[in-house]
Amino acid sequence: MWSKGLRVLNRSIENLTAVMLATMVILIFLQIVSRELLGSSYAWTEEVSRYLMIWVTFLGASFAFQHGAHIGIEYFKSKLPLLLQKIFTILAFISGSTFFYFMLVHGVAIVERQMGQTSAALNLPMGYAYLVIPISGVLMFINLLDVTLKSLKGNELINEDT
Repeated sequence: MWSKGLRVLNRSIENLTAVMLATMVILIFLQIVSRELLGSSYAWTEEVSRYLMIWVTFLGASFAFQHGAHIGIEYFKSKLPLLLQKIFTILAFISGSTFFYFMLVHGVAIVERQMGQTSAALNLPMGYAYLVIPISGVLMFINLLDVTLKSLKGNELINEDT
């Protein structure tokens, strides 16, 4: 149940980021074409593209855990005995969880502070641009928890014969 729900969540986030990325490419293309053909570009396209890039980066980082796309030190971990690999995995989980907790707590504070400030071109509250920080903190924690549990169960351990 947990794995299926997480797969659905990650697939949804993956599809959302793909739509955001495609939208960003279209907007940048529109900006370039309008600048070349009309001699001026739309100010809002640059702003929307910038915020979409931020959202794509943070959301993409959340489901990257499932693909092993984050920088790791698996080579060194694989040289350790099985017990030390598990201890290393737990320590990595604790440090990652701490970071994601701070992303959540401080991200919410940033969103609340920035709701009073508006963006230059769209006049939207800037809190919406920063909302991805606490959202991705929660998503990254969920994925870290899943990867850690799999690793501790032995599904992902590299050097099981030691």
